[in-house]
Amino acid sequence: MVRQIEATQLFLELKKRTGLPQEWALEYNKSPNKLGACWHQQKKIVLSVYLLNSREKSEVEDTLLHEIAHALVGPNPPDGMHGQTWLNKAKEIGCTGAVTGQMHKDEAQSVTPAEQTGKKHVAPLTKKCPVCGATAFEESRCTFGGNTWTKLACKHLVKIETLEQSKDSFEGWESKSGKKLYHYQVEGAKFTEAANGRVLIADEPGLGKTVQAISFLKFHADIALPALWVCKTTLKVQAAKELVDWCDVEYFPQILASSRSFVLPGMKVYVISMDLLRNFPIQKLKDLGIKTLIFDECQHIKNPDAARTQEVRRLVNEMDFTIMLSGTPWKNRGSEYFSVLNMLAPERFPSYAHFKNKWVSYKFDEKKGKYVEGGINDIPAFREYTKDFVIRRLRKDVLPDLPPVNRQLRYVELDKLYGESYEKAEERVANLARAAILEGKGLNIQAMAAELMYLKHITGLAKVDAQVSDAEEFLDDREDWEKLTIFHHHIDVGDELEKKVNALLTARGYKPALRMLGGMDPWDRSRIQEDFKKDERRRILIASTLASGEGLNLQFCQNASMLERQWNPANEEQAELRFSRPLNWNEYPPYLQEELFDEDKQPVKVSISIPYLICADTIDEMLTNMVESKRLNFRRAMNKGEENLQWDENEMIRDLTEAIMRKRYGKAA
Repeated sequence: MVRQIEATQLFLELKKRTGLPQEWALEYNKSPNKLGACWHQQKKIVLSVYLLNSREKSEVEDTLLHEIAHALVGPNPPDGMHGQTWLNKAKEIGCTGAVTGQMHKDEAQSVTPAEQTGKKHVAPLTKKCPVCGATAFEESRCTFGGNTWTKLACKHLVKIETLEQSKDSFEGWESKSGKKLYHYQVEGAKFTEAANGRVLIADEPGLGKTVQAISFLKFHADIALPALWVCKTTLKVQAAKELVDWCDVEYFPQILASSRSFVLPGMKVYVISMDLLRNFPIQKLKDLGIKTLIFDECQHIKNPDAARTQEVRRLVNEMDFTIMLSGTPWKNRGSEYFSVLNMLAPERFPSYAHFKNKWVSYKFDEKKGKYVEGGINDIPAFREYTKDFVIRRLRKDVLPDLPPVNRQLRYVELDKLYGESYEKAEERVANLARAAILEGKGLNIQAMAAELMYLKHITGLAKVDAQVSDAEEFLDDREDWEKLTIFHHHIDVGDELEKKVNALLTARGYKPALRMLGGMDPWDRSRIQEDFKKDERRRILIASTLASGEGLNLQFCQNASMLERQWNPANEEQAELRFSRPLNWNEYPPYLQEELFDEDKQPVKVSISIPYLICADTIDEMLTNMVESKRLNFRRAMNKGEENLQWDENEMIRDLTEAIMRKRYGKAA
């Protein structure tokens, strides 16, 4: 990948070397079709930043020389644009002379099969080399003298039938904290083997995708290490803790903190955040000889053109094994799924355009007057087509005994203090929309979104007292060991809630509420989670919904509340799934062991109720009606007999505006 600053420096060097006149400059555009161009009248060489990220430095240099040759011979050479005059000049200044400027956008959006390293055949875990005892990873096979021989990664050539059975097994694997793999996790580990270490584990959130990836590193260390673990910044510590718990301290990873970090040689695993990856010197990683890439929450590489996606694509091409993890590989549009599928199976999904044409559904949007993209088309066929490298299980199917999460709607009235402010703000929304209609203009979605968010903000503040009242009832009526998590969105809503809740807690002899905010250091997140679990006097956690939707394990907390709604229901569901997760007796302090487990140390099944506080007759109720009617997410798209509906935030903003118009004027915008 070549960044703009590198391309600019390269241009300046070439300009000096080739004698290009001083007035010539380099600029960037977003052309989807041409990497380079020469604009004679403006005396500019232009590069497409849209395509730059997918090119090697050598190709960018050749493209710049190509365009400089055009600049030097002038706009009208006697024998045509790419005639002998141009060609002679191009070769004179060091250009290959190839016509490199044209490049179709699709080439920059996908991996071709030829780009990837040769796939290794991963033998099942139960096989060992009869010569040295190493795990039997097959590199190639041949038939000779009526026998099938296999060349193993340990470099021994042996007969297939002589591979010895290993005493190791996924079923007998136990973590330091006493956990063992669930039956479906064992199936996932074996599925990863069968897919030769190039797999998407798309189990529903809360089912332990992380440990299934770790199992590949643990039991296939012969050829799987060293590994690079890519995840969100907030999940780095969680990944490190899981690695140590399941594989002991020898697997403690180096967590790369910045692009200047010194990379320790000889580590088994390196952990890096998605945001840092795009700015991290790729040569540092190459020098480590990374064999396996594990990408957690891979839905964040949904844009084929993004620099982050391009960087991951380059890494995948050089890996022997790639394990993608995500409970939601795509959320809004089926095309978001392409990048991951293309990286894992480029021979099946070689083209972004072809993928959209074949596998993405479209529907006619009457409001927009055009067809818009939906989810995956022909789901049964798609599932069949990907069944050997994509695995997806639902909680209700593999762990039916997990505590169910019951979402409840609790309506509260908008009191007079906030009612007047809300009425004025809602009237402003209606008037802005009405003015746009009268002037013949369309709705400014971005501006309207800000106005609607202000309405949501008012309702959030208005519900704080009701939430405090619920918290007071919780402290007075529930057992002392029970805990409560309250989710909010706006920071000042959380601040006001914290102040009032802490007064309740202090009066009853408990410690103040813990607080989980966005942008918090991963170590602080981990510390807060452990403090909430281990300290009996910590009864309440106040958490940002967006900051807490991933990487937290709150299954020891039996109570939660959603104070503010999210635009996207998937974010709320992610938060809900922090609670209904597998419980392991060894992970908890004695006071929770007594309450969460029976005499046989088996989890006690209880129902987890999560009330959603809704301000009646406000945008809160309008949004709730919309969300509950459209709450169809990825889970429905990935399982037989169910279908996916598109979740479009712009459409939701437009619908909310129309609902306010109907309320005010009896008609929609």
